[in-house]
Amino acid sequence: MLKMTVEIARKIADISAKPGVSNRTQFILVLHAVRNLVRHRKEIRHERNVFRREAAILEACTPSAAPQIEELKSKARSHRAEEFDGNKQVLIGMGNMLLHDREGSYDSLGFDAVCDLIGVNPVHRAGIDLRGGSRGLAELIYVSRMENSSGPNPDGWGEGGPLYEACFAATCHWIRTAPKEDLPDLFGPGSPFYGAKLVEVKAGVLH
Repeated sequence: MLKMTVEIARKIADISAKPGVSNRTQFILVLHAVRNLVRHRKEIRHERNVFRREAAILEACTPSAAPQIEELKSKARSHRAEEFDGNKQVLIGMGNMLLHDREGSYDSLGFDAVCDLIGVNPVHRAGIDLRGGSRGLAELIYVSRMENSSGPNPDGWGEGGPLYEACFAATCHWIRTAPKEDLPDLFGPGSPFYGAKLVEVKAGVLH
């Protein structure tokens, strides 16, 4: 499996920016990069979870092994940290690119071509309301979560197809880093979620 590092992502970006590269090829390169980034990210998380499970077993069976338990928990937090953090930053950048469609992929390729590339089943396309095309890629990938629409994509908090997860990472980064005055009050009077019941999310989910 290709490890999508910052350097490789930059090489892909350089290739896509070369004169004569079609919009379709540019979009395919972005899809390839994002899907490899997400696979790489999940691989590291899986390895970290192994340490967490081992720590949990020790806590349950041998609570006196405190040093070993703490070492395993530390490994769960720090394992391949440099790779994970670099991956995260590139994924955020790719997510922003998709959310804002900076390459103009939706307008240049058209609805059906984009749907073909991201795997939207023809049966599902009829139910997508894109009047005026005002939301384009963001609507398809992030709002409607239509990537690989016939597949077994998870639908938990922050989970979905690779493109959705890139957009989710970018959105979470914006929420964490944007000045407070730039953030909309989504739960205030007249807002989309006014009156909605809030659900507590475990610390560390927005990462």
